[in-house]
Amino acid sequence: MSTAGRFLTWTSPRHVPLPLPRPAGALWLVWRQHRVFYLATLALAALAGAWAAWQHHLLVTGVESYAGHCGPDPFCGRPVPDAVRTVLHRAPAVLNSLPLVVAALLGAPLFAQDIERGTHRLAWTQSIGRAEWVVAKLLVASAVTAVAALLITAPVSWWWSTVWHGRATTGSQEVAWRQLAAGNDWPFFEYTGTVGIAHLLLALLTGATAGLLLRRVVPAVAVGAAAAWALRTALRWLRPRLLPAGVRPAPTVDYPPLPPNTWHLGGGYLRTDGTLTPHAPCPSPYPGNPQSACLHAHGIRGPYTRDLRPAQFLPLHLAETALCLVLALVLAFVCVLCVRRVAAR
Repeated sequence: MSTAGRFLTWTSPRHVPLPLPRPAGALWLVWRQHRVFYLATLALAALAGAWAAWQHHLLVTGVESYAGHCGPDPFCGRPVPDAVRTVLHRAPAVLNSLPLVVAALLGAPLFAQDIERGTHRLAWTQSIGRAEWVVAKLLVASAVTAVAALLITAPVSWWWSTVWHGRATTGSQEVAWRQLAAGNDWPFFEYTGTVGIAHLLLALLTGATAGLLLRRVVPAVAVGAAAAWALRTALRWLRPRLLPAGVRPAPTVDYPPLPPNTWHLGGGYLRTDGTLTPHAPCPSPYPGNPQSACLHAHGIRGPYTRDLRPAQFLPLHLAETALCLVLALVLAFVCVLCVRRVAAR
């Protein structure tokens, strides 16, 4: 039997002209073993996605009501709609905790629970090898996590798209969006599109690896959540370094205003020879002489800013998605190797 044949079988249901795949072997066993928990996870994700879609409706109607009441005056005294506070301030705190929850509740018990109870021996005595057992459990858990992540990230991506297009409109609508949703789109980065799904898959594999190494549920939950937090922190540090940031010299001695929706990474001063320095040897304001004279005397052309532009949002999305998936595959390979050290008796 081929490798794929050990996980899938093709059947032809009634009234369906083409055969459809169905889980078989270890894949079917894993799904049957945890189907109640996985179905509950998908149901919770669907409810969260429906709530997020409803919040999108409240967000749009709230901003339209604000624009209709205030017109071109951004400071008309009308209170900020509650949906704006939910989408921009309250929801990110919940979304920020999702990788830790996935690592602790989905990933950590995936192997640790069976090994701690000894139920892994039953699977290994029914013509299911260790590597096949690991791969089947990871495939089913990853599929459930990916679908649940899609149900959540799709409406959040809708939030981001609506805010982005709202700031690009004209008239009172633009004034309302810029007043209520001030800032830029980068805070939505890791909760939208493919990178939102990839982060949760990486968190799942992080918790699963911790569970397989520790083989106890409670320690695996704590270590898996801590490892997921450390990985997310490292990815946030690495994110602005995945793509080259643009260096934009200022036309004057003052820092220029940032273009809309840029991610400002810092700045400094540009020397006449083209090198960069974070600090200038001139006080501001320079006593007795214009600051430009002091800068010129020290061989400094003027200030510059480093930032990521809106056009780099999607390339950075794809780069971080690929990085997360590669790390997840590495952790999956570690699981396949480490299962050999688990005692069969």
